[in-house]
Amino acid sequence: MNRLVEIFDKNEVRKLDETSLPLLIGVDDTAHIRLQGQLDEDLDGEGGIVAYLAESRNHLYLQPAEDTSVSILYHNDEPLTGSVWLKSGDTTRIGDSLIRWHLAGQCVEIHISKATTRVLQPPLEPPDSPKEKCAENVTDEPVLPVTESPLSDDPGPDGSRFRKPAIVLFVLLLIAAAFVLLANPIAVTVTPTPDSLSISGFPPAVKFGDSYLGISGGYTLHAEKQGYRPLEEAITISSNNSHYDFTMEKLPGLIDLTSTPVGVTVLIDGALVGKTPLQGVEISAGNRSLRFEHERYLPLERIVEVAGFGEKQNLQVELEPAWAVVSLQTEPAGATLMVDGEEQGLTPLQLELIAGERQLLFSKEDFSTLEVDLTVAAGQDLEPAVYRLEPSPATLAISSVPAGATVTVEGSYRGLTPLSITLPSGSEQTLRLTLAGYLSASRKLKLNPAEERELSIKLDPQYGTVFITATPAESTLYIDGKKQKQATGRFRLTTRLHSLELRAKGYESVTKKVTAQSGYSQRIEIDLQRKQTATQTGTQIKALTGAEPSKTTGIGQQLVLIRPKPFLMGASRKEAGRRANEREHQVTMQSGFYLSTREVTNAEYKRFQGQHSSGMAGNRSLEIDSHPVVNVTWDDAARFLNWLSKHDGLPPSYREENGSIVVAEASGIGYRLPTESEWAFAARMAGQKEQVRYPWSGKYPPKMKAGNFADESARHLLPVVIKGDSDGFPASAPSGSFMANPAGIYDLGGNVAEWCHDYYAANIASVGKGVADPMGPGAGNHHVVRGSSWRNASITELRFSYRRYSRESANDIGFRIARYAQ
Repeated sequence: MNRLVEIFDKNEVRKLDETSLPLLIGVDDTAHIRLQGQLDEDLDGEGGIVAYLAESRNHLYLQPAEDTSVSILYHNDEPLTGSVWLKSGDTTRIGDSLIRWHLAGQCVEIHISKATTRVLQPPLEPPDSPKEKCAENVTDEPVLPVTESPLSDDPGPDGSRFRKPAIVLFVLLLIAAAFVLLANPIAVTVTPTPDSLSISGFPPAVKFGDSYLGISGGYTLHAEKQGYRPLEEAITISSNNSHYDFTMEKLPGLIDLTSTPVGVTVLIDGALVGKTPLQGVEISAGNRSLRFEHERYLPLERIVEVAGFGEKQNLQVELEPAWAVVSLQTEPAGATLMVDGEEQGLTPLQLELIAGERQLLFSKEDFSTLEVDLTVAAGQDLEPAVYRLEPSPATLAISSVPAGATVTVEGSYRGLTPLSITLPSGSEQTLRLTLAGYLSASRKLKLNPAEERELSIKLDPQYGTVFITATPAESTLYIDGKKQKQATGRFRLTTRLHSLELRAKGYESVTKKVTAQSGYSQRIEIDLQRKQTATQTGTQIKALTGAEPSKTTGIGQQLVLIRPKPFLMGASRKEAGRRANEREHQVTMQSGFYLSTREVTNAEYKRFQGQHSSGMAGNRSLEIDSHPVVNVTWDDAARFLNWLSKHDGLPPSYREENGSIVVAEASGIGYRLPTESEWAFAARMAGQKEQVRYPWSGKYPPKMKAGNFADESARHLLPVVIKGDSDGFPASAPSGSFMANPAGIYDLGGNVAEWCHDYYAANIASVGKGVADPMGPGAGNHHVVRGSSWRNASITELRFSYRRYSRESANDIGFRIARYAQ
């Protein structure tokens, strides 16, 4: 048999099994059943043990300990003088402690509480005889004599043999009458109907039909039913016809849980229970959800129908492994492997890897670190191809005299001197330096893994001859801003782009560009025109005779010719959304220029810088080849344009000076960023009869599909969007996705904002006032950014007059290509 003993003592529940029998009852610390309340001095027994609970023939019995006083031990309100079999519902009083016994099959519940009433104890010794009492206390009040019944059945002459029964009967009738007069009814309903129901207290309550009668006061109700927890509740009988409803609680089921492997975490209905193996887990009746979890195994869920009523169930589960065996090799072998940041050993290796996306990191001295993302499926063993490690690159610091030379390695552009680059080790590399006006220099290098080397190259100047004839003869010639001794003559110039300026009093100055060529001379004639009188002046636009209407760069970008004219730049004070840095002012535009029809894309920029990443916007990629490149600085854009100029055989417009990009030739014909005035003219005037305000015709808000602005699809990315507008692109869009303006240029409004050539000034109207083709301030901390982007939604931001600035890259700033037409 597997008997379960539960001891309920105050708020504590202790569980024992049959191996603990016999149980000790008493006040000693060794007692299994510890007594409560104020104990009598006689409550000592054997070392504080007053009774034993034992088993015989599968039945429990209670036995007092030797020397236990009869006056403190009562069973069912009778003195316990010897062993007695236990039945469910029995009560035992020991001193001030009350023990209730509940037996249900092999389950024994022992409830210990403090007794509310004391049982009248019989006298341990008979009182003194009346005669002795009278003899000793002759001065006390008289004591009534005790009449003892004679042994014979013959009544005395006065009929005394019937007197005592009559008195007893009379007293009983009197008590019954008083009980009937004083008793109050109480109705008790217990759901479900119990197997046994009793009400204890003093004076005892009497069952009367379906109700009970009792004297007003406190009582204890006790009910039992197979498969339910015993019910014990305090009730009060009063004169208000008390009625109590109670519901018995169904006993939970007991379940043993085992698993393969052991140590599996168990959750029942989402609540943590423990780790397997688990024995005798109490679980409420009904359909219960059991979840089994282990860090190296796939989780398992089971629905178990629990009967309850104390019924015991068993559940054995087996979890599927959550790993796979992965065999890894490298060439060369002996590389240190880290998986998700934890070192695993040296290759070759065979590992058990948990399913999911695993990050592998192979490292070995003199070799470049190799990162690999590996998808592992549970139970599917993997043996990827051998991972080949590349020798660690070498570092080469290159400088040149003079600085600013273009560096290429194996024909690939790497930057301008001075710079530090990494090169593949173990193989010969051809290094070439070129600089306008100097002979190119080449070096062949073979570097060791992780080697750091410095290389300085002095470039030899390359010269060409230019014959200049100046009219009038008294003119003054400036070459690259430096005044010359004579205006007409033979000049030896380095083979790069030079600026020739001829000045004479009373004549209009003329500036020309010339690139000296090695091996042959050039002849240039410069005739100055007399200045016009006031009546002759007025804005005259330089003729663009012979200029092609469009050009195509070496990477396929189409540039359209813009024929400028004077226009009003900025916004009037009355314009809705106007900002303080948009002061309206007249701008004189004379030089024709080309402007790319589309913004530079990721694919085009990566031909120059293959490692560039435009990043993400929330969950949207900005890396798509056809989308405009973003997250580039102004310097990055300038370097790209220098690279493109070199690619197309044009002189660079920028040069690197002390680590910063500066303008190399303000009026050169190399590729550059558009000036702010060029951008504004192309957006607001090019191909237009009148100056426009928005990238669409009409008022704000924009018409549908007018451009890529912050629309409804970007609500999860941006705090403000154009309500009701949907252009279909939450972030950037492919360059040229929307309608071009009348000049054939796309995305001047929307998609991404664009870097301009100029440094930023808040009051642009005061910078270069009266200067034709202004290029902004000569220095500054920020550069101008023009045009709205996919992040913009307000009337302020969507106007063509909106000006912003930055010196940092951003995920909505890109650029387009410009160059002068001459």
